[in-house]
Amino acid sequence: MVENNSEIPDKKPAKRRFNSLFIFGLFATVIFAISYKPSIETIYCNTETLSTKPDVVMLGAIWCPYCYKARKYFLNNEISYCEYNIEDNGEGEQMYADINTNPLMPLGIPVLFIGDYTFSGFDQRRIEKALSEIKSEPNKL
Repeated sequence: MVENNSEIPDKKPAKRRFNSLFIFGLFATVIFAISYKPSIETIYCNTETLSTKPDVVMLGAIWCPYCYKARKYFLNNEISYCEYNIEDNGEGEQMYADINTNPLMPLGIPVLFIGDYTFSGFDQRRIEKALSEIKSEPNKL
């Protein structure tokens, strides 16, 4: 009797394929879990929001991780704010261009306007200090 090995399926490659898919799926799940950020509603500056005199006016972008942190911080701490998108809003683009005076060293985003203070980047201590100073002097709001 002659054995025909071509008819007997080899089980090892299927097992390897399963292991590879499992590892890839696990890796993808971990990456998703690490990078997942729950959506935060952006409060855009318009006539209505500006009429309430928000504590903070922000220039930002939807993709900016520091803008996301700022939005989250404002919402979690009940700080009134509104935002101009510097990419999709003509007024936001113009405001950013007006304060970005050095084209070789552009300002980072977010740019925050708190009373008379203007600074770029998300720095919780600077925000708290500026807010406490303008709240102690009501005429600066």
